[in-house]
Amino acid sequence: MEDYIKTLLEQVRCQKAHPAIERELRGHIEEQAMANMESGMQKEEAMRQAIRDMGDPVKAGVDLDRIHRPQMAWDVVGVMFLIALASIFIHIVIGMGAEEINSQPQGEYIGLAIGYTAAGFAAMMLIYRVDYSIFAKRGKLCAGIFLVFMTTAALIYRIKLPGAPLFFQNGGIRFWAAYVMFLYIPLYGAVLYQYYGSGWGGLIKSVLFLLYPVWLAYKMPRMSLALLLLLIMSVMLSAAVVKGWFDIPKKSFLAVYWAALAAMPAAWVYWVLNGALGYQKARVMAFLGLSPHEGSYVTELLTGYLKGGRLFGGSGEAVPGILPDYYSDYILTFLVTSFGIAAACAVCLLVAVVAVKAFRISLGLRNRLGMMMGLGSGLVLFANTTLNVLENLGALPATTSFLPFFSYTGTGILVSYVLMGIVLSVYRYKNVPLLCSAEKGYGVM
Repeated sequence: MEDYIKTLLEQVRCQKAHPAIERELRGHIEEQAMANMESGMQKEEAMRQAIRDMGDPVKAGVDLDRIHRPQMAWDVVGVMFLIALASIFIHIVIGMGAEEINSQPQGEYIGLAIGYTAAGFAAMMLIYRVDYSIFAKRGKLCAGIFLVFMTTAALIYRIKLPGAPLFFQNGGIRFWAAYVMFLYIPLYGAVLYQYYGSGWGGLIKSVLFLLYPVWLAYKMPRMSLALLLLLIMSVMLSAAVVKGWFDIPKKSFLAVYWAALAAMPAAWVYWVLNGALGYQKARVMAFLGLSPHEGSYVTELLTGYLKGGRLFGGSGEAVPGILPDYYSDYILTFLVTSFGIAAACAVCLLVAVVAVKAFRISLGLRNRLGMMMGLGSGLVLFANTTLNVLENLGALPATTSFLPFFSYTGTGILVSYVLMGIVLSVYRYKNVPLLCSAEKGYGVM
């Protein structure tokens, strides 16, 4: 039997698949040998017959190699390459339209836009080769380290002005904390995986792992980020509950949880309007139509640009120097005025295709860890795209948002590509058995 297994495994190039294949193969041979012995064969003859029944080891190994080798979603990589080229082209156009953009000279702006996109694409291709299953036993540890780092950095680099954005700077490189926080989402998927089968205790701990980063984002302060994190992780937690990861009454818990979640925005608005957060009161009142605010001015600008937009071709309306952050938050509005509504829709469609592909890859997996980490990554891309589109349509008040892969923010671009790298890693190893999962007994679903 040992020679048979050795010969078969020599045909399988993916070393990560060897332990699971060997374990399954031994089980089949021993089970068949027992059946042969029950039919009257001697032990040695029963084992030889069981091995013969398995077929030629070379042919069987080649078949298993075809099944278990890592794969690449080249169609997704192709779309990502197209997105990278489109993003670079758009920012070259933006850069050529003004001598200074975002307090940067024309040449520096264009160079950084190309550099961020190239670095992000390279990071994605590097991460896709990393086996995501390293988080199977280290999800809680990695999530904890991430939160400690973000908390410490927030204390060291905190900005005392109310409403000011939190960023980390090292030399001339600046990282926006709000976008870095989105990298916690796939780690939260690994946390949920580790709490599988732990009942109410594990569920409560999972909720605590959810609430702390939401509170941290709120204190940055970034209310929109806190709400996105809360919504995305709540969807992930609900998916885990629906799938039966926790031995609890599913319907009762979900009803109570989402009812409490729905009541939170109303409670927060009441709290703000009663003076608890003075610097945010004006923005909330403007959104509710209770008072004028700078956000209303931006909304009027966006509405005007959209009304003047044409399906194909630019409208000729000036954007630089009038609309703030037209190169990042309102890049879709810039596309409408420069190339037409169809161009903005095409960009949104590209990002939507990537997000949908991320969902299809993740939800089609049998491995729970890959499913949850991929789902979280896809939700981040989808949620930010939706938020940015609504903001450009004037349906939401002015807030900090970004269109994944396109908005000019180095941190946002890099984070977007890192998340897609995780999705591609999930796809790459989708047919490779995870040893850590098999040992725990819940590697598939």
